[in-house]
Amino acid sequence: MSLALSVLPLILIIALGYLLAKSGVLPKADWKGIETLSFRVLIPAVLILTLSRTDLSFALYGGVMQGFLLTWAVIAILALMLRLLPRARLANPGFTTIFQAGTRWNAFVALAAAEQFLGASGLGVIAIAIALLIPTINVTCIIVLTAFGPQSANAGQVIKTVAKNPLVQACAAGLVIYFSGITLPIPVIEALDMVGRGALAVGLLAVGAGVSLRRLGRWDWRLGTAVLLRPLLAPAVFAAIAATLGLSPEQTLAGVLVFAAPAASNGYIVAKQMGGDADLYADVLTWQTVLSLAVLPLWAGYLLG
Repeated sequence: MSLALSVLPLILIIALGYLLAKSGVLPKADWKGIETLSFRVLIPAVLILTLSRTDLSFALYGGVMQGFLLTWAVIAILALMLRLLPRARLANPGFTTIFQAGTRWNAFVALAAAEQFLGASGLGVIAIAIALLIPTINVTCIIVLTAFGPQSANAGQVIKTVAKNPLVQACAAGLVIYFSGITLPIPVIEALDMVGRGALAVGLLAVGAGVSLRRLGRWDWRLGTAVLLRPLLAPAVFAAIAATLGLSPEQTLAGVLVFAAPAASNGYIVAKQMGGDADLYADVLTWQTVLSLAVLPLWAGYLLG
């Protein structure tokens, strides 16, 4: 029960974001700025500070890294197999959207849940997942959207898109600081810590603002497939791989949080710009957000209880 209640603060913050957006206390136009602030400043501050302070030795995190990549590969392959269906059954826009929604993940939710369930050690694992998976996922999604969509993008454009991602840049900065042995001045550390303290809450508020309860009434097999991939199947795959690799319950839970988190909201923009089914993505995102909050305490209770 205590673990189930641990997710309640996350639910309350997301609900607050939803109410603020629906009531107009914070107009819809303002949320774009809030999302940009969180994506470009607040979350990067958390990543830089976490990566620069975490012991990133392969002996400690090598198994987790393998688990992340293997699980991502399994889910990506399963999503790609949907292309074997007749085009009349699943058109390209729907296919690319299911691929995105199955492989992308919302770092805001994963980071907040990790801090809630695991503390600083959990944040370190999530930071590693961000550094490892976000470039991989972005490159793959853009390639799939290019191959099966009306837009075209060359290798240079793909690399440029990934390099401009603020989370990728923050991970690169944190890794440079860590491996170079640079010691950040105390005022810089305190500034990053102060900025980062509000990051997770602001990110969850933005998630709540994007939820549409009206979309919960929409359901078809494409939406069901995307929801099956994440947040139901992907964390189970990671847990099975983690057991094979001999990961600790804490590391396993941190990895599960990555794959049980809903898809990242930026996939909606990508779908809109590159010929995906943006409306389907929004429907999937709403369902994934609700279900992920339901399964997170179940996984925590199973692995830590």
